[in-house]
Amino acid sequence: MSPLPDSLLAQCQLPDYQHSLANLAARLHGNASCPPLTHPALGDLEDCSTVILLLIDGMGCAQLNALVPGGWLQRQQCATLSSVFPSTTTAAITTLMTGLPPSQHSLLAWHVWAPEAGCIATPLPLRSHWASGEVPDSDTLAARLYSRPSALQGQGRQQYVLQPQYIADSHYSRHHGGQAQHLPWRSYDELFASLGALAVTPQRKFVYAYIPDLDSLMHGKGTTHPKAQALLVRLQQHCAELAATLPASCKLVITADHGQIDIPPERLLFLNDYPALAALLRQPLSGEPRAAICHVKPGMAQAFRTAFEHTLGHIAWCLPAADVIAHGWFGPPPHHPLLGERAGDFVLLMKDNWGLLQMVGDEKRPPLLGNHGGLSAAEMQVPLIVCGG
Repeated sequence: MSPLPDSLLAQCQLPDYQHSLANLAARLHGNASCPPLTHPALGDLEDCSTVILLLIDGMGCAQLNALVPGGWLQRQQCATLSSVFPSTTTAAITTLMTGLPPSQHSLLAWHVWAPEAGCIATPLPLRSHWASGEVPDSDTLAARLYSRPSALQGQGRQQYVLQPQYIADSHYSRHHGGQAQHLPWRSYDELFASLGALAVTPQRKFVYAYIPDLDSLMHGKGTTHPKAQALLVRLQQHCAELAATLPASCKLVITADHGQIDIPPERLLFLNDYPALAALLRQPLSGEPRAAICHVKPGMAQAFRTAFEHTLGHIAWCLPAADVIAHGWFGPPPHHPLLGERAGDFVLLMKDNWGLLQMVGDEKRPPLLGNHGGLSAAEMQVPLIVCGG
């Protein structure tokens, strides 16, 4: 295992699997994949009849500081947690729904190499991004890709999942929802009314609620856009009103899967514009624009690393994937049997506010402004907000 570059250690916040979303998941679900998170605000968690986990996608600590400084959410924050690596929705919400770190569930990023299906898949909307041959049908792809069970079952609690209607019945949601009752929502009023009703019923229950809109908005408009601020102010008001109605038997935990960082358009590069580098890969990039995963042609590893560092070394560190695994960025062992293949030969970890994508076929180049997946503090730091109990 090679030592990490000093410049990387100076710029990056490495995942901390003692105080991360994976540790929160271990505490919520009662498993031992990572040490369970301890904090005074969670002291009576197991005694509460109702535990609600509300995940606001993209609401990192940087977003609280920039968009609602001194607001209710920030005032209620009791700790700062580390996201997982990559700091992205696929990896993080799979951790929260399975109780496992990315090293153990292996759904690492938006684009994941799935050798068992012969394709680069997008696990959340479940489609093939690129295939080396015939792609299996969606049921078969789901069965092969989703290899770890949901943690939303048993534990002496009724389980509920509240997601937007348009994703509530997806393959991903159904598998990772386990035995939970799905309550799709169509508006914030409907969502928070459902949470309020669940909070006061006497049965023991665990509720997972998911809001994707802040993340989606910032991808398109940037992390400080007035519409992002207005949305977070609105969500903050809903959260405050819900917290004010909680009985003593209910604990509300609010967090995020990751934060975001803005990538100026001139700093979002495309490997398609560097054909000599692309020619050294055996398949397109997978991973994230802020943490790209490379699968190199046999015998060309050193040639690729040398060429990348000469051509694009100013935008990213080219790290052997085996070192990334060994340093524990994806999480602790026991590793998923496909982790090594999914992680590829190299991880291109972006410096500063750079991004790197590769388009496949006739895909259009996306105008991404806000992004995540890397190891900047803005991407990695997420709030732990606990109310009630």
